[in-house]
Parts: sequence; C-alpha cells; structure tokens
Amino acid sequence: MTTLSIPKPLGLFGGRFDPVHRAHLAMAQAAADQLQLEEIRWIVTGSPIHKPAVAGAQNRLRMTALALEELGDTRMRLDDREIRADELGQSNATYKTIETFLHDDPDRPLIWILGEDQFSHFTGWQHWDWLIQNMALAVCARPGSEETRDERQLREQGASIVRFYMPLDALSSTHIRQSISTGTVIPGMLPRSVADYIAEHALYR
Repeated sequence: MTTLSIPKPLGLFGGRFDPVHRAHLAMAQAAADQLQLEEIRWIVTGSPIHKPAVAGAQNRLRMTALALEELGDTRMRLDDREIRADELGQSNATYKTIETFLHDDPDRPLIWILGEDQFSHFTGWQHWDWLIQNMALAVCARPGSEETRDERQLREQGASIVRFYMPLDALSSTHIRQSISTGTVIPGMLPRSVADYIAEHALYR
C-alpha cells in the first residue's frame, strides 16, 4: 500500500514593506522556526488597499529582495505576484492572491503570517470569511500573551489559527520613515543593503 505524502504548508507573509526592517525579518524567521515551515513567500503588495504606500512598488520589491539576500535564509523567497497583478490593472486583494496559490498548487495548505495589529483588523479584509476557509492564520504574539477575543470569535466561525512568539519590537516602518526624514536613523533598524538603497535613491526624505 502506498502512503500518500501530505504537502508541507506554505507560509505567506504579505505587506507593504515600506521599508522592510529588522522586525519583519525576525517575525518571518520566528514563524519558520516555530511552525516548521520549509518555505515562506514574501508577498510585496502592489497598491495597498487599507493604507497607501510611500515608496513605489518596484522600490519596495527591490528593498525586500536586498533584505532577503542579506539575510541568507533559504526558506525565504520573494514573490511579486501582487505587484504584477497591479501593473496589469488587476486586483491585488489578499483573496485574489490566495486564489492564485490555490490554482497553482491546490493540495498545498496555506498559512498566512501576520502580526497582532494586522490580525485585529482581519475581519475588515475583503472576503475574510472565504479566506478563513482557504488558509490558516499564524498570529505573531508576545511571549506570555493570552488568546484574544478576536481569536476566539474567528475560531468559532471556522478559522484555523496558530500562534508563534517573538519578543516585542516596537519598531515600525512609520517610525523608520520619520527617522529617515529627520536624519536620525539608528544602526540596526534596517539591513545594511536596504539602508544603502534608501540613501542612494533618496527615499522617504
């Protein structure tokens, strides 16, 4: 009798990455380590629906590529499908992105990685009720934190939710952009290659 192998879940990590920074990298690696993911796709949004990006899509894509190259973690892979869809005038909403993954490999489980702030607004995403039927959610939480009301409610509606943990890092892309505009960037906020790219192209000034 032949035992059918179950495909390993594919991690999906989407965002503006405007710019990509150390907390993004730490979150993705924590997810890969704790959830035993062999691959995480970094999906750079073309035209963000909920909050506009400051840098253009190609700049954000290039910065993310540089960050992943510098990180050197072979589990991390860049994915430009949302940017390509946007350039063709198509929707780059998350549910459309998931449809493309399901089309490409319908048997592979999908798990979307997101922070607690993103998760708290998840029911504002387009077709969120369809999304929870077609992918699991991996929520990054602080060590020692307890399940939230939002998590309980989504589980009751059929969502598959797992938690992974990393120490609190208050760094945000907004903070970095403000620091760049005032010339007060602290070393370690950004991968060196990303910092160099921002300086070379005079972004966020």
